[in-house]
Amino acid sequence: MMAEVAAVPPLRGPEVLEVWLPLLSLLALGATWYHVLRLRERVHAHARQLCEDHGLQLLDDSVALHRLHAQWREGGLRVTREYRFETSRGGDDRQSASITLLGDRIVGSRMPSLAPAATAPSNTAVPYLRPTLPRQESSSGNVVPFERRRRTLH
Repeated sequence: MMAEVAAVPPLRGPEVLEVWLPLLSLLALGATWYHVLRLRERVHAHARQLCEDHGLQLLDDSVALHRLHAQWREGGLRVTREYRFETSRGGDDRQSASITLLGDRIVGSRMPSLAPAATAPSNTAVPYLRPTLPRQESSSGNVVPFERRRRTLH
């Protein structure tokens, strides 16, 4: 009393496309996404090393894709990516820097100039600071005068 098992015909023609094409497309998309994340990690490590070599801080601890374009180079289609990141000397200035990739290789980097920042002459006031007023002693002793602080980016 065994039930007969119907033989399943092999997939052919349109059935193959309905099953395998979406699966292979999804697999290719996942592999591309993983590859791009690995490239970004390499650029981030390289940016950290560049900042350390130049005595700069890597602000926000991140890099961002700024430009992506394809070019015909060396007999084939190559993708050029430019990642940008922000650096600072002492935390009070922001300077942009970039790293360029051609395919999988790092081919260039641009760091801010290493010249010391120009100092303002001592007789000019910084425009975003309020002049401090002379302290006046309060008779009650519980009044504290507030002074405006320097503006920061965060």
